[in-house]
Amino acid sequence: MERRHEKGAPGGISFTIRPGRRSDAAAAARLWVRSAEEHTLYDPVYATAPDAEKVMRRFLADLSGSSHSCLFVAEIDGEVIGFLSGELREGSPAFKPKTWAAIEDIYVVPAYRSLGIGRALFERCSEWARERGADGVSLQVAAGNLRARKFYERLGFHEVSVYEVKEF
Repeated sequence: MERRHEKGAPGGISFTIRPGRRSDAAAAARLWVRSAEEHTLYDPVYATAPDAEKVMRRFLADLSGSSHSCLFVAEIDGEVIGFLSGELREGSPAFKPKTWAAIEDIYVVPAYRSLGIGRALFERCSEWARERGADGVSLQVAAGNLRARKFYERLGFHEVSVYEVKEF
């Protein structure tokens, strides 16, 4: 379902949040590469493989046709300026049973941040998750990405685990 959003007073922007299609995979993959480039500023562990965009294009195209995965895009005048991808995941069988909509990636072009687009993507994903009986939404965020961490906190997320790496 497509949702049109009007933002602000005169001079504000109008954007659309809609389910992604296979034809959106190339644009979303380009945005994913931009996101990865930004993430390498937080830690070099986010450096991409030479064919990352091609791999992500295939991956994101497959999400658009799956009932347990989601791809939502944000667009302005037909240009994809943000996306969110995720999938339903079952929690550990050792804990109380829960199903999570695990957000894999969310990205909005820097020129369009702080305009409600990320929030609208998240709200659409949350609605999708509720329709499928999920208990909540989960995600991982780069430790150094303070802007994103504050954004997720404003959306109601709280930290429950810390993901650490040690490279050899």
